[in-house]
Order: sequence, then structure tokens, then C-alpha cells
Amino acid sequence: MTATNTVMNIADAELRFGGWGPGYLVQGDDAAFGVVRLRPGDEFANHFHEHHTESFFVVDGTAELWLDRTTRLVLVPGDFVQCRPGVEHYLRNVDVSTFTAFFVKAPGVSADKVDAPWTPEA
Repeated sequence: MTATNTVMNIADAELRFGGWGPGYLVQGDDAAFGVVRLRPGDEFANHFHEHHTESFFVVDGTAELWLDRTTRLVLVPGDFVQCRPGVEHYLRNVDVSTFTAFFVKAPGVSADKVDAPWTPEA
């Protein structure tokens, strides 16, 4: 999807895994905008980005965000956090309700995700 001048709603995002995961609203060279939705117990695997900063704004629910395998943040509605290039991040829904966050990746570099397998229990 390319950048447009139309109104988008986070409900319009096509989530990667059907009813959950990340989904883009708009992607462009300057930035990519989307939503991530996690059901209770769902996780988004540990990874980092070489070139872009990924920012999250929590809309609903509660999740834990691990940064660089050492720092655990509990995110609730209204929280905003940035993950700069090179910072590993792992996101897991630890609540009984669905977690939803809006995200921005800037600049909009495609194929910038680097998997870094790890979980807090590892």
C-alpha cells in the first residue's frame, strides 16, 4: 500500500496472521504506519531494525515490551515508546484482553527487520 490522502482506520489494516499480528495502513519511503494486534498470550518475536526507528502508541490492552533482552516495560493505553535502530524488541500480550498499538517505522525502509531469536524464558 502506498501513501494516500484518504482517511484510514486501524480496523482497515490487513493483519499478517489473520486476526492478529502487524498490519500496514500506509507505506512510503519516508515512513510506514500500521497497527499491531495481539490476542492474550500472543507474541511478536524478538527482532531489531538496522535503519529505522519503530515507535508504538498503545490504544488498548496491556503488553510487555522487552528491549535488548534486559529491560522489561509494561505498556498500557496511552503509552508511547520508541525502539531506535539496533535495539532488539520483543512484544507479548500478558493480559486477558486484546492488545492494540499503532506503530510508525521511519524512514520507511523495506526488508529492514532482522530476527534475533530470544524469549524472556530463554
